[in-house]
Formats: sequence, C-alpha cells, structure tokens
Amino acid sequence: MTDRTLTLIDDDGTEIVCDILFTYSYEKTKKNYVVFQVRGTQEVSAATYEPTENGEGRLGKVETEEEWAMLEDLLDDYASNLEDAESCGGNCSSCGCSCGEEDCDCGCNE
Repeated sequence: MTDRTLTLIDDDGTEIVCDILFTYSYEKTKKNYVVFQVRGTQEVSAATYEPTENGEGRLGKVETEEEWAMLEDLLDDYASNLEDAESCGGNCSSCGCSCGEEDCDCGCNE
C-alpha cells in the first residue's frame, strides 16, 4: 500500500502528520491539488502540489476563491461517497455490493 500521509512543519518546527484524503489534477488551472486531514482531528485543508525530482514534492497555497470552491465541491462528493460506503459496512464497490443484505440501503440493489 502506498503511503498516504504527508508531514507539515509549523513555524515552531513541530511536525504535523496529515492523512491524504485525495489528490486532484484540475485542467483549468493546470495545477495538482492535495486534500488532507490533520491526523487525530477533524481539520481538513488543501494545498497545491508540485512534484520534485527527489519524489517528495512541494506544497503551495491555494490562491483563489474559485480554487477553494472547486475543492470544497470535491470534498463534499468525497464525504458523500464515504457515507454511502459506510451505510453498507464499507463493502460496496461500484455497483457490486458484497454486504449480503438484500435490503441494503446503499443503493446497489436498486
């Protein structure tokens, strides 16, 4: 499994471990984005991401309201998809529900 974490360093030099929720490449801005959650909190944020030769990458600020709106829409979709999967015990996969429930409310059996 690929490492889905990133580590931020705050102004005091403290490391903040974050779990990557998803990445997105937006054709309109020609930028890559990473949406992440600070581990152990409900705090979610996003940044631009530029790969570097050493494979670590460089994070940047999301600069415009349009970018934030796009990322918020994507986060809403991400959260909705998580809720759908949780309603079926997390075992749904694109159209094939493996929870074994005939009256499953995830929508797979409709």
